[in-house]
Amino acid sequence: MENNENDNFVTLLADSTFKYMFKDYRDFFKKIIKSTTNVDISEYELYNNEVNSGNTARDYRLDILLKKDNDFIIIEMNKSADKRTLLKARKYLYAIAGGGLVEGEDFKKMRTILINFNNSKYKNDKEAISVGYDLINEKYNDVIDEIKIYDIYLASLENVRYNGSNEKETYLAMFRAESFEEMRDIANGNEEALKVVEELERLSENDEFRVLYDAEKMRRKEINSARLDGYDDGYENGITKGKEEGAKAKEIEIAKNLLNIGTPKEDIIKVTSLSEEEVSKLIGELNS
Repeated sequence: MENNENDNFVTLLADSTFKYMFKDYRDFFKKIIKSTTNVDISEYELYNNEVNSGNTARDYRLDILLKKDNDFIIIEMNKSADKRTLLKARKYLYAIAGGGLVEGEDFKKMRTILINFNNSKYKNDKEAISVGYDLINEKYNDVIDEIKIYDIYLASLENVRYNGSNEKETYLAMFRAESFEEMRDIANGNEEALKVVEELERLSENDEFRVLYDAEKMRRKEINSARLDGYDDGYENGITKGKEEGAKAKEIEIAKNLLNIGTPKEDIIKVTSLSEEEVSKLIGELNS
């Protein structure tokens, strides 16, 4: 049976893609973020951290966290910019901003930035690409500089192709592409963009990456399905026993696949809802 290219396609609009490509393609992401938000990520590094909102299940929306000294940048990759998604992301922003302010008895000043990439259009201006927000006291016009939010709207970039002078728009449009062929068409000869496409095609054949990428895709589909069924937050909270058991079985299957390709236990814990004890048990079963 012949494989459809879309079956192997890897989008830029995914947490796992960003994390795998960040080291070698930092300049590409740097250009995009700098041109849309004026935030320079040159000296930031990926930071392993998890924030739990208090739900009984692990939260996976905060998967991309960059750190430089005491400063953090949260990057969210979402298909849409619905109210619920944006509120969830901002909730994590405040958790990060508040979580590192005090260390022992010492006060630590830190800057926290949230950058939301989404394939939607801004409701107040359909042509807008980047919309920034400050925390401000309206009466005194007093701005809190330590917290900043940027929403990047990609849907306004449909039909964009590189023309020699629209590099920013070209790179952003690649995030909304749904096939490698569409990406190459958007790149239209731009060498840096075509190198990114080639790397994504290589990643699509990387077994370890595919397991993580497909797990992320599956999780997003389950969450969206739960919302469409009217459950909204029910997915995260395990609204029914059947959903809990089904989700658990899928997480175990993902963990087993990761173990079979030699993924470290710590990484498996990060990408599944399984505890360290549960993963250790699976390792014992596979080695017996």
